[in-house]
Amino acid sequence: NSNASDRDFLIAKTPTSASQEHHSVSTHQLMSFLIPVFVGCLAVYLAWRLIPRSNVEIKDKYVLITGCDSGFGRKTAIRLDEMGVRVIATCLTKEGEQNLKSVTSDRLKTFQMDVTNSQHIRDVFDEVERRIPDETGLWGLVNNAGIHIQSPIDWQPLDNFKRIADVNLWGMIDVTKTFLPLVKKARGRVVTFSSTAGRIAFSCIAPYAVTKYGVEAFSDALRREMYSWGIKVSIMEPGCFQTGMTQPAAIERQLRQCWNNLSDELKKEYGEEYLEKSIALSTLVSPSGRTGDVVDAVVDALTSQTPRDRYLIGFDAKFIFAWLALFPTSMADFILKRMVPQDLVPLGSK
Repeated sequence: NSNASDRDFLIAKTPTSASQEHHSVSTHQLMSFLIPVFVGCLAVYLAWRLIPRSNVEIKDKYVLITGCDSGFGRKTAIRLDEMGVRVIATCLTKEGEQNLKSVTSDRLKTFQMDVTNSQHIRDVFDEVERRIPDETGLWGLVNNAGIHIQSPIDWQPLDNFKRIADVNLWGMIDVTKTFLPLVKKARGRVVTFSSTAGRIAFSCIAPYAVTKYGVEAFSDALRREMYSWGIKVSIMEPGCFQTGMTQPAAIERQLRQCWNNLSDELKKEYGEEYLEKSIALSTLVSPSGRTGDVVDAVVDALTSQTPRDRYLIGFDAKFIFAWLALFPTSMADFILKRMVPQDLVPLGSK
């Protein structure tokens, strides 16, 4: 009986028990390897962030910025002009040009340019190339121009998706490809505005998020291709800041415009209460007024000897959205769902 018990034990242990023990040992060995590697990488990263970085003197260097009518583009143009940079600011409107000229030095030059118009871009390139000395080149290209229309996917016609992509993505690519030869001459910088929406897509911003995911992909590919040219490519990822895009009045106007263009069937599906609650929700959002932090990031990308590949800007970007993008999809969805009032649901879904 004793021999039978021993034999039964050996049979029971082989091969399943041995396999389980092997799996347990392998997992333990893997964790023993990964944890020190993670801690080591974290320590190196923190040390690198704390080490003071040397800067490049950019006074009298040429930097082109798109979308300078308002917002981050305008503020960046003003800051760089104050630093003695030879700013080339493009604006969509004549009014934008005049307003910018009124608060900057004669050193700053403005051009009216629609980034969705390839001929506009080419005309500005020819003029800039003529003005910049051959051996100098363009130190910085800041792709800032962008638009946004906020409302559910159901409410947005395909033309909205195309229009936003024409500005935020295709226009940015067109500008970058056109001016890249001048940036190569200077072995300079390309700085492109994306968003935390380029990491995680929220409700009601689908067209905008689609373009920002594209901006991230294009910029990553460009950065890797430009290594041999000595060109540094940086992506700006601001959170929610006070700009024309985030003003409650602008959001209400967008929502009502989309609503008014809906079919009667879709209006019945959602109900007017959904519209009014969506508008009310937009007034509860408190965008950060620290827009200077965004300008600081652009300046760092243009002046640092070792600029970052990505600049997460703002408390929400660094401590909420960046982490949400790393979470498993189901967990991120669970959290995002609870960030929206539970009574904000379409009438037809109840």
